[in-house]
Amino acid sequence: MIPDLKILDALMARMQALGITELDYSRDGEHIRLVRGAQDTAPTPPVVAPALPVVETLPAATKTETTIDAPMHGQFYASPAPDAPPFVKPGDIVAEGQPLFILEVMKTLSRIEAEFPCRIVAMLAANADAVSPGTPLFTVEPLDA
Repeated sequence: MIPDLKILDALMARMQALGITELDYSRDGEHIRLVRGAQDTAPTPPVVAPALPVVETLPAATKTETTIDAPMHGQFYASPAPDAPPFVKPGDIVAEGQPLFILEVMKTLSRIEAEFPCRIVAMLAANADAVSPGTPLFTVEPLDA
């Protein structure tokens, strides 16, 4: 049986939001075990690979710049409301924990925050873009804390 990807995405998003590293989920005879940030050494193949990292380093040509990527499938929103200014724009200095964007997953809005202090170099996604895990959303330059 192939698991429903929408359910998997929602479970992974919830795990990340709550900082949970392992989750067992059962419903209607379907059992899913998700593990983030760890290797499963059991002989059975895992149902889902660990979640992708949010920040990924660019090639060596731009050593000081990295991208902030979409953590899961969803709709990218740059601002908190249609008539509001974006959370960040190129050139902005962002503190750790500052909101960067909103990701809508299954009609649930999640405010995604910066995991480290940085300067926004470029916005790579447009408002209301559909994104997948690993889609680059911003190019940033990390700052020393």
